[in-house]
Formats: sequence, structure tokens, C-alpha cells
Amino acid sequence: MDVGRRTINQLRVFNFRHGLTKEIEAPSVRYGSTPVDGPAKGIGIMPHWENLRRNYYQQMGWDPETGRPLPETLRMLGLGDVVKDL
Repeated sequence: MDVGRRTINQLRVFNFRHGLTKEIEAPSVRYGSTPVDGPAKGIGIMPHWENLRRNYYQQMGWDPETGRPLPETLRMLGLGDVVKDL
């Protein structure tokens, strides 16, 4: 688990250095559309997207507003040297 969390956070810092924003992390129009048939007919993800994303960011130890890893999260994972990159 620790190796996975370190990897995800290193990738996250790399992506932020190269222009990632939370707006880019929104679902595509097709993925975010409301299904017209099947078991999820009429149930779309977009009305819930902001809450889902905020919860995910909090669970990951990232800033809920920007999605950037928090310095304490990076330090806890032994990645204190990349804090300066954010």
C-alpha cells in the first residue's frame, strides 16, 4: 500500500508540474452523460461529480480545492523532497 501511495503521489506532483488542474480531471462529455438505457438509465454522474472529487481528494490527503498533495501527506510518505515542486 505504501509503495502504491508513494507512486500515485509522485505521479500527481509530476502532473501538476506539467499543467494538471482539477478542471482537466472532469469526466469526458460521453462518460459524464446520463445513460439512456440499462440499469443506470436516467442516472448521471455529473450532479455528484464535485462531491465525489472532493471526497477522493480528502481521502488521498490532497487539498480538496485544488487536488494538490498536501505537504504533510508527501512527508508522511517519505516524499518531502518534492514539496518544493508544488
